[in-house]
Amino acid sequence: AGIAEVNFQLAFPLQAWIGYLNVPFTAFALIVLALALYVLTPENYSTIRQALPGAIFFSIGWIIATKLFQFYVARYDRYNPTYLALASIVVLLTWMYLTCLLLLLGGKLNAILRRERERMRRAAPLAPEPAAVS
Repeated sequence: AGIAEVNFQLAFPLQAWIGYLNVPFTAFALIVLALALYVLTPENYSTIRQALPGAIFFSIGWIIATKLFQFYVARYDRYNPTYLALASIVVLLTWMYLTCLLLLLGGKLNAILRRERERMRRAAPLAPEPAAVS
């Protein structure tokens, strides 16, 4: 008995589309997850609009850190397997640290922008009240 192999071509290049859409779908998923963290976890709740800059910052930073991690793994795979295993653990921990750092920096960006909006709102002169008509 042999293993049957089925080869067929789709009318559209599904594999190429998935390759191109990988980064946008990942970015969208990261933005949604970061928004959930930034909106639901602080003591003083933020709106989605207030949390969006930090979520976008986190998403872009995470994708860049991941691409750099992939570059490192692809570039330095020629070393002795023992050293590679130890170095991979250190690099993975560094990547996890950068992920947490980016999440914190995104939250800090949201806090800075929120504080500046509050400062500008307090500094803006109040509109004069309309005169009473008698």
